[in-house]
Amino acid sequence: MIRLALALAVWVGFVTAAPASLAARKDGRLFGKEAPHVPAAKAPAAALAVVAERAPASDDYVVTEGTEVLLNGKPCRYQAVPNNASILRMELGPDNKTVLKIHFRTAPATSTPPSGR
Repeated sequence: MIRLALALAVWVGFVTAAPASLAARKDGRLFGKEAPHVPAAKAPAAALAVVAERAPASDDYVVTEGTEVLLNGKPCRYQAVPNNASILRMELGPDNKTVLKIHFRTAPATSTPPSGR
């Protein structure tokens, strides 16, 4: 009885999949055609003013004495961070310029395996 039920389940699976694999492919409405041009929405002047106000005047960040600097999970001075370190996480103050926390990681040193000769 189990064989009959299994055979029926396999047959139903093949029967439902067969028409889908033999059906002609229907291309989407935009396939091979250029999408219609939709003009961009105009942002209100008040919203643009808020964005311009929040944007920093320069691209420089300020690291202070109170900034938490971590290198590979250990505290260190900002001057001790090597040039090849990458930033994992950086938290900014409310002015989007002052750095509160900055976490660095250096790439693990690649060691060459000892030669067996």
